[in-house]
Amino acid sequence: MTQRAKIALIEIPGLDLNQSGLDRSVSCSQHISTTVPRGLGDPHVSVNFRATPPIMGYNAIRQSQGSVALFFELFCNRLLQSEELIIIRYVDISSGKDYLNRPIITDSLSKFFITSPKFTEPIFYFSRPPQASVVIGLNQDVYSEVNLNFIRDQKIQLSRRFAGGGAVFVDPGNLTYVFIDNDDGSNYGDFKRYAQPVISTLKKLGVDAKMTGRNDLTVDGKKISGMSALKIGDRFLCGGTLMVDVDLAKAAKALTPPKVKLQSKGIKSVHSRVTNIRQYFDPKYKNITFEELEKRILLTVFRVTDIRDVPTYTMTDDDWKDVLKIADQAYTGDDFVMGTKPNDDYFRGRHFDGVGTVEISFSVKNDVVTHAKIYGDFNNPNGDLAAIENHITNVPFAKDSLEEAFRISNLEANIGKVTPPDMADLMLKEKYDLK
Repeated sequence: MTQRAKIALIEIPGLDLNQSGLDRSVSCSQHISTTVPRGLGDPHVSVNFRATPPIMGYNAIRQSQGSVALFFELFCNRLLQSEELIIIRYVDISSGKDYLNRPIITDSLSKFFITSPKFTEPIFYFSRPPQASVVIGLNQDVYSEVNLNFIRDQKIQLSRRFAGGGAVFVDPGNLTYVFIDNDDGSNYGDFKRYAQPVISTLKKLGVDAKMTGRNDLTVDGKKISGMSALKIGDRFLCGGTLMVDVDLAKAAKALTPPKVKLQSKGIKSVHSRVTNIRQYFDPKYKNITFEELEKRILLTVFRVTDIRDVPTYTMTDDDWKDVLKIADQAYTGDDFVMGTKPNDDYFRGRHFDGVGTVEISFSVKNDVVTHAKIYGDFNNPNGDLAAIENHITNVPFAKDSLEEAFRISNLEANIGKVTPPDMADLMLKEKYDLK
């Protein structure tokens, strides 16, 4: 008799990725579903291989040449009598095209993949919006980030995602790529790791894409993709939007980021900051379709030469029903999307390298902070911002008092690597005023 076993393949020691032919750029944690004879051990068996970095995909190992690949295959298929081996799957969401006309469904889809017990291995998928929309980060102030009058006049949809990051304008000229993975203690928040397959693919097409700053892909100093992350339990999302044929004129009018954010990047407007990648493709790829672009990215992610070798799962009607339930539970009205409009005495913001823009709306009466609300595009959707706001409320509006309030607020866990003196300085100095 046999029982189900889940084997966590993390890393392989002493593996020279350059010599093995494996793609150093593509890496994630992996899970193997297999069967083992009863009595061999606990059904959750840990395989303690080590290597840097981890490798994504059975196909990557299968296609490599050498003793490491042979040992791995023999170990899994003979020693453990494996019948099934899945490390990462591509999920085809095209069956839900009738649902995906609402941004909230796209965002709920991500949460479904993170929380559903049906998916335990890392997965990868694409999505494309059928119409224009603006999607803001979980902690952002929509009133300062978005030209609400313009998007209403243009019938552009507005949505707030569960993940952090900044506001983005997406339309049918945009391709979103998403990894859902399991946290191994080092991969969550490693944007470069998950952007690398896209960067590698673009370079093959003639686009000299680079990872810039915390979570942007750029060409010639202009942004072509922004990334965000969301973690629930031990499972997380890491993905980005890829601008191919986006309506840049509408994007420039729809987004109104605070000047502090633009100044931190040395630019004057949204329009001067972003660009489409179409113009950078080699001449023979100028007319590449989205379907072909997706295919080439998949071949890179899964280290195969034939798209038929990509392990694929197609969303079912029951899956989509579960996604709709998440959407209905999460979005009970406009409150989640719109939030509360700041109506304080001060609204200040500052960009912190490696963290993002942090903004504070606050009021002061008789030299005491009477109200505070924190916003920003920092990629930490799990932070307890309310705890920080409570700590700095009813505190004297003075350097020492504010620093102490921020010191007990666990800033790194709730926002990122910002210091109590920096946050106190943000509130006290007029140079950070966003009004």
